[in-house]
Amino acid sequence: MQKVYVLDSSVLLHDPNAIFQFQESDVVIPFVVLEEIESKKRLMENVGRAAREAIRHLDRLRDIGQLSQGVILPNGGTIRIELNHYSSDVLPLNSDLALADNRILAVSLSLSREETRPVILVTKDIAMRVKGDALGILTDDYHNDKVVLPPIMDEIIVLPLEDEEVDEFYKSKYVPLKIPLLPNRCVKAVLSDDSVLPLVSSPNGEKLVYHMGPSHASWDIRPKNMEQSWALEMLNNPEIKLVNLMGPAGTGKTLLALASGLEQTVHEELYIRMLCARPIVPFGKDIGFLPGEKDQKVRPYMQPIYDNLEYLLRPRREKEREKGGEAIVDSAIDLLIKKRQLEIEVLTYIRGRSIPNQFMIIDEAQNLSAHEVKTIITRAGEGTKIVLCGDPDQIDHPYLDKESNGLAYVAARLNGQSFYGQVRLIRGERSELATRAAVLL
Repeated sequence: MQKVYVLDSSVLLHDPNAIFQFQESDVVIPFVVLEEIESKKRLMENVGRAAREAIRHLDRLRDIGQLSQGVILPNGGTIRIELNHYSSDVLPLNSDLALADNRILAVSLSLSREETRPVILVTKDIAMRVKGDALGILTDDYHNDKVVLPPIMDEIIVLPLEDEEVDEFYKSKYVPLKIPLLPNRCVKAVLSDDSVLPLVSSPNGEKLVYHMGPSHASWDIRPKNMEQSWALEMLNNPEIKLVNLMGPAGTGKTLLALASGLEQTVHEELYIRMLCARPIVPFGKDIGFLPGEKDQKVRPYMQPIYDNLEYLLRPRREKEREKGGEAIVDSAIDLLIKKRQLEIEVLTYIRGRSIPNQFMIIDEAQNLSAHEVKTIITRAGEGTKIVLCGDPDQIDHPYLDKESNGLAYVAARLNGQSFYGQVRLIRGERSELATRAAVLL
């Protein structure tokens, strides 16, 4: 049965292609939604990009016919700009029609009373869905980019190893598999004495590998648990071009990624630079409105990365001073930046770039939409490795949730690819206080 979908501005700012995602149904965009989108088009953040793209889509459709009368879409449905149905008579007494949300609700409610077909208000705004439900309007979230993570993504394979296989592993650093596994899967190898080895299936799935022995470390950081061992193996394997580290705060996601990046950039020189970035501003804001120079604007939002870098670099700085080595100017971080081995950047400025031969870390990636994370990953040039860090259970973005964030989208779409690896970190290792507080408070 055909339906009528009224789109809120939050949907078009989340996915400017949303108008094409409703198959053979009719899409209605209230005029006030156009005004809201138009007010965002000059922003430099992804919100501004989405606003401009949505407007361009509508402009192209305008060439086909009059949008206020309805235009046929390629998928067989129609789209129209709704100019009427803004009366406050349908809303509760004293409702303020100066509020865009109330005008969108008025349109939805009026249409639902006139139409014989179901009228559904589609919005990413939870409060808007609650208000719509209170008024008797059918409401729904935008589901096109929602994903459900398959259980296999977090499954740990337990595999017994014979003594001969263990001996061969210590000689060659791999164990051939009789039955291939999916690429880059976490494997708990159980030995004859019931001890375990954290191994990872190779990118072709034909053998178990682990290059990080117990005496090995990345930038003096050694894994404290099995999940961290799997993470470091994937971080240090150049064949795995995209690593997804998920887990709550304090599990070591960002620290491990930075340690591996420093090791491979500064010591091994496998990459020319380590690039660190994270979402830095609330939805709908723009860094240009913040006071100060670019570095002053960025620093407060990037402080967690700076904190981890200070932790990693301080011991080395002290050792170099004890040895009487060349004094580090300003700080170890500044020195790496001056040598162009380290770049701490705003995600806004990554868009449009081509980034070759770099170790790229995106922190707090759960606050990215599917479109944003795709934009970032497609910036990777030849020889670049990307690490996504985040906690899908701790989302600050007002229009994202556990099923529609960038981390979940990547995990669901890239599962089984030879260039992709994922580890879910569980145990907090920040401190005993932090770990116990996370459980008890």
